[in-house]
Amino acid sequence: MSTISTAPRKPIRLFRRRAQLHISRRTLFQYPDFRLAVTGQVTSQFADALNSLVFAQVLLFAPEGGPTPRLLIQTVVAAALPLILAGPLAGYVADKFERRQILVTGQGVRSLLMLAAFFAAYMQSTAMLYVLFGVSMCVTRVLYTARAASVRHLVRQHELVAADSAILMASMFAGSIGAASGALLYRYIGFAAFFAGAILHFVAAYVFDSIRAWLGGGSEVEKVTWPVALRQLGLAKTRFAIASTSAHRFLLGLSFSAVALLLDQQTSIGTSGYAATLGASGVGAFLGTVTSERTNEKIPRRTVTIAAFALSGCAVILAVSITNLYLCCGAVLVMAFCFQNLRVCSDATVQANAMKGSCGRVFAAYDMAYNLSFLLGLVAGLAASSAATSHTVLAMSASSFICGAVIFACMRRTEEVQVQETDVLEVQPAPVQTKTIFSARNVA
Repeated sequence: MSTISTAPRKPIRLFRRRAQLHISRRTLFQYPDFRLAVTGQVTSQFADALNSLVFAQVLLFAPEGGPTPRLLIQTVVAAALPLILAGPLAGYVADKFERRQILVTGQGVRSLLMLAAFFAAYMQSTAMLYVLFGVSMCVTRVLYTARAASVRHLVRQHELVAADSAILMASMFAGSIGAASGALLYRYIGFAAFFAGAILHFVAAYVFDSIRAWLGGGSEVEKVTWPVALRQLGLAKTRFAIASTSAHRFLLGLSFSAVALLLDQQTSIGTSGYAATLGASGVGAFLGTVTSERTNEKIPRRTVTIAAFALSGCAVILAVSITNLYLCCGAVLVMAFCFQNLRVCSDATVQANAMKGSCGRVFAAYDMAYNLSFLLGLVAGLAASSAATSHTVLAMSASSFICGAVIFACMRRTEEVQVQETDVLEVQPAPVQTKTIFSARNVA
């Protein structure tokens, strides 16, 4: 017997049909446990940025910087190793153990690692410093996954976008201030700045231990096997979120490398192309985080995805047509802005649709996909710009962005319900649910 789909494709809408419930980020801080979670996150992020800056000064980057290709390769290596080594483990740990205990224990471990880094630096053991840096980055990946999987236990489903946006904004502020503080401390007290990071991680452990809400994980959740968890990656909304964020992130990395190398060729800039491109990307990401909650409130997720690809493509086309510092940096800013709006909405989609007991593994797979895509994009952009020209690479990137907009406009984002053709007339309407816990209309 043949089957037919009973789920018609929804038309693409520019704005949501109904007025959505506005969720202010400030309102979420009325929840005590959410407030504690953000405080712990800010303290931990501040310490991470401080410690990373000190590690970078001691090990990775020379104070005077260096050529853009070398900095790009260093960025890829430093970011890829913890993703590859700890990414799969992070999801398993976040589901296997109680997440609040993971956060408390992990911050304690990071505090001990910073104390060990101080003694390694004192003994001038470069090998030990590299090991401690790698272990520290891997622990950070585990803690990030545990925090991300915990958000849906701190707020209601329709508040996820606002919550993710608030946490990312707080993290960006903490990271910027932490990096500046790390540079200042390293200038005056050298590697003794590791002590400050150790203290801050200990404080973060205390704050996370004060959370009383159950954050998921451990023996209290349903046991979800790996095959079941992996099958969730094929669900329509999760598949759409992973594919769209990974594709956009890859093209962003490709364009980032091409723009950085292109700006290096302009001797009148007065700074490296890497620094200028990185600054534009940071500003765009911050602005995208600020606007993501309102964007999700007014615009459907599919339309956000299409707009992210289309606007990015137009920005790159303009940068290729009229090549100068401001337009190139502006194109990177627009791409980062579009991606951040897309990413925050996709984070909420993955968190909301993951089965109970598997959010850690599902989110870890999603996080690895789009982050590794960016790193592959950086390498591809660097290699392609060496073989051809940066203008050619950017033209290819612009075309790919426009094609992406068309592809995701056609890609299904809802499950297809298959029924037997002979039973179509016998399909009964589903019973009306008369009681709901909360509105989830913003979770698409």
